[in-house]
Order: sequence, then structure tokens, then C-alpha cells
Amino acid sequence: MEERRKITLGGLWCSLYPTFLYPLLQTICGVIYLMMVSVPFVRADLSWSEVESKIMQLYLSGSMWILLIAAVVSIPLFGWLYCRDMQKKRDLGWWDEGWFPLREEKLLWTMLGSAALALFCNQLVSLLPLSFWVRDLEEVNEALDTGTIWMQMMVAGCLVPLVEELVMRGLMYQRFRRMLRPVPAMFWSALAFGIFHGNVIQGVYAFLLGLFFAWLMERFQRLWVPVVAHMSANLFVLLIDDGGWLTKIYSSGEVFLGVMAGSGVVFLVAFWMLREE
Repeated sequence: MEERRKITLGGLWCSLYPTFLYPLLQTICGVIYLMMVSVPFVRADLSWSEVESKIMQLYLSGSMWILLIAAVVSIPLFGWLYCRDMQKKRDLGWWDEGWFPLREEKLLWTMLGSAALALFCNQLVSLLPLSFWVRDLEEVNEALDTGTIWMQMMVAGCLVPLVEELVMRGLMYQRFRRMLRPVPAMFWSALAFGIFHGNVIQGVYAFLLGLFFAWLMERFQRLWVPVVAHMSANLFVLLIDDGGWLTKIYSSGEVFLGVMAGSGVVFLVAFWMLREE
């Protein structure tokens, strides 16, 4: 197994720089998109305030396309970094799939547990006194709620979770593990995952899910397990929101508490089944 090193500035930078690089790539893609869509309006006989308003409208409506382009650019880069890290672990004899058995039913429990946890955390966050930051969340939701449901499922449900898992669990968490024991590595990587989302409400939600995703990475030592978990969580929330089920859940206090208790129980059962050897 891997021998832990001391915590160093170099080790921290090595662990954290992918979390800065991905937003930078998203920003670059957004700037290029804005430059492309702004050309017709700049040439038109419009005031700057009119141009700015139209550009921002197009930017919001094109948020999914920006995320899509950023994901397509990011996946090969972070995939290459992850494969390089894994090769180093193999060369040093730190990794062997035989040490961490994974049966098919474990993936089913992973999907079920992740969906249940996502719903539970969604409800839990709504109970916290975070109303001051609701406006920030509404702006994020407005940007993400663009395009068809199929576009949202492909980008927010599949591609974005893949990139985020490459960055957060594939690179950051495993590099933290070279310096820290499992529990501190899980905590700090989940905290970074929460901060990465840029607002308090999403940050709390992402922190709680990030703890589970990091535990899955530690438990099974295969990146595609937290990838499946992350995709399951995002797709489940997208589908029940699109189907109007979230509105029904929040329409009644009894239904809300019943669903919250049920999702919590389902997650605990799934977690217990995943812990079994």
C-alpha cells in the first residue's frame, strides 16, 4: 500500500491546482462564446446597454453549450493526468484491483444510495437558514435550466459529473491521500468540492455528497464508482424536478418529512450494503 508523505506546500498545490484549472477552462470557453455571439450586436446600431442585455441573455441561454464545450476540452486533459497518476501507483506497487473487490450488485446499491442521498440533502439544505443566499442559487438554476431535458441530462447529468469526478476524486482526493489518512482526506476534498460550487447552498449540498463520493473512491479504488454515483444523483434530481415531483414533495409538510425520512433510510441501507465485504 501507499506510504503517506508529509503535508507540504508542493503537495497541496499538486492536489488543488486541478480544481482551479477546470473553472479557468470553463471561463475561457465562456469568453470565447461571448465574443462569438456579440459580433452581430456590436456591428448593429444599438446602444451599449442594449448590446450588453442581449449578450447576457444569449450567455444564459447558452450555458449548457458552454458547459458541454468545457467538458469536451477538459475530459481528455484530466483523463490524461489521472492515467498518469494511476501509472505511477502501479509502478510503485501501490494499487491492485484484487485488494478492492467489486461485484455488480455494489454498483446498483451505489446508484440507489446516491439518488437517495441527493434527495435527502436537497431537502436538508432547504431546512437550513440559508435564505440570504437563495438569490445566488436561483441565478445558477436559471443558467442550468436551459435547453431540452435531454441536453440537461447529457451535460449536467453525465459529462459534468465525469469531469468533476476526474478532478475531485480522481486527482485531488487521491493526491490528498498521499499526505493524509482517509477521514481527513475525505473531509478536505469534500470541503473543496463544496467551495468549488461557488455558493453556500450548493456548497453545503456538494460537501455532503462529496463525503460519500470520496468514501466510494476509498472503498473501491475505482474512479468509475463515484462517477456512477455522481451521475445517478444528478440524473435523479433532474428527472424528478422535470417531472414536477419536487414541487409535490415540497407542497406538504407531511409528504416532505415522509420523503426525507424514506430517502434517509434508503441511503443508510445502501451504505450498509456497500460496506459489506
